[in-house]
Amino acid sequence: MINHLCMHVAALALALNAMAASIASAHDGEEAPAAPAAIPQPAALYQLEHVRQLAARYQDLQTALDDGYVDISVFYPNMGHHYLNPALLDDTFDAENPELLVYEDDPCSSQRRLVAVEYAVPLSLAKRAPQGFPGPHDIWSINQQFQLWTLHAWLFEYNPTGVFSAYNPRVP
Repeated sequence: MINHLCMHVAALALALNAMAASIASAHDGEEAPAAPAAIPQPAALYQLEHVRQLAARYQDLQTALDDGYVDISVFYPNMGHHYLNPALLDDTFDAENPELLVYEDDPCSSQRRLVAVEYAVPLSLAKRAPQGFPGPHDIWSINQQFQLWTLHAWLFEYNPTGVFSAYNPRVP
């Protein structure tokens, strides 16, 4: 189990390092591609892998529904369809229990495919962004429409702009 976890974390770290290296190697005079979010610290990578393993059961949307996640009819391009578990919405960050799951429509079937987990804390309960994953790279956003602090973690769909970026250009 530990070796399996280490292999996933190492693969994620290598992919993130390769992405950073490709940006760093942009030629002088050329416009560099948009920089991805910084590479999370090793402690955050371990925690993200743990969350990915726990959330993997929600690749089956019915399991998410059975566990209290509901379709809140919120769809954003380059994000997806949002499912909220209202029982988890409070003033704390709990990495193992994301308040939202984000799905995209699978073009090959009539199913939805899990692409990310999302954390949310009501602005009324937290004046500042919550302490999240270890290190400074999980930048929380304020969603004024829903009055929430939010943080995405793209654990099931590679995001070239960073694991914690709000939007993912690979998701329609």
